[in-house]
Amino acid sequence: MIGRYISHVPARHFKMVRYSGFLANRKRGALLPRVYEALQMQAREKPEKPGFAVLMKGFVGTDPYKCILCGDRLRFAGAQAGTHATELLSERLREMEKKRWLRMPELDQCA
Repeated sequence: MIGRYISHVPARHFKMVRYSGFLANRKRGALLPRVYEALQMQAREKPEKPGFAVLMKGFVGTDPYKCILCGDRLRFAGAQAGTHATELLSERLREMEKKRWLRMPELDQCA
């Protein structure tokens, strides 16, 4: 079995030809439409690639543009490289608590 498997491994520095003729990279753009014409085929349209948000919704199951704290739509303000998401979240929560704490005395003075 191993001998049959090894027989499919090319020799070192052997130049592999993947596509030739009308499928060669150089000629595909010019010759492939002619082949479709000769065979009376319709060229297939390329499907649209889904965007980042659609891929993330499908993979993670949540909207990547929705804030996990307040639920509003996110807007890009900057990026931090090398910081883990849990650290960023805890830092943001601390900032929100600090703002709430600073607002508390104002409410007490008015009452």
